[in-house]
Amino acid sequence: MDRGGDGSDLELQKQQWARTQDALKGRLVLEDDFEWSLPSVSSNSDQSDARGKLKYIGGFDISFLKEDPSTACAAVVVLDADTLEIVHEEFDVVRMQVPYIPGFLAFREVWHTIYIYALFR
Repeated sequence: MDRGGDGSDLELQKQQWARTQDALKGRLVLEDDFEWSLPSVSSNSDQSDARGKLKYIGGFDISFLKEDPSTACAAVVVLDADTLEIVHEEFDVVRMQVPYIPGFLAFREVWHTIYIYALFR
C-alpha cells in the first residue's frame, strides 16, 4: 500500500474504494426478490402456502486475534432451518493484507469471504 510513507498511496486507494462503493450502490438489494417462509413448528402446517419453505440458514464471519489483528479466522456455517443443526462449515486462518480503514471494511474482508465461499461450493 503506502510505500513512500507520505500516505498518498493510501489516499489513492481510499478514493478508488469510494468510487467502487458508489458504483455498487446501484446494485444494492434491500428486499428479498423471492418468496420464502419459515418452517412451521406445528405438525399441521399449511401445505398450500405458495412460498418456498426456507431449508437452510447460513452466515459468514471473520474474527481477529486480539494479540495480532492481521491474523483472522474466516468462516461460513450453514444450518438446517428446521433443526438448527450444522449441515456444513468451512473455515480458514488468514493473514490480512489490507489495513482497517473506517468505512471500507468490506475491501479488507471480501477476498477471504470469497475464498471461504469457494471452499463451501
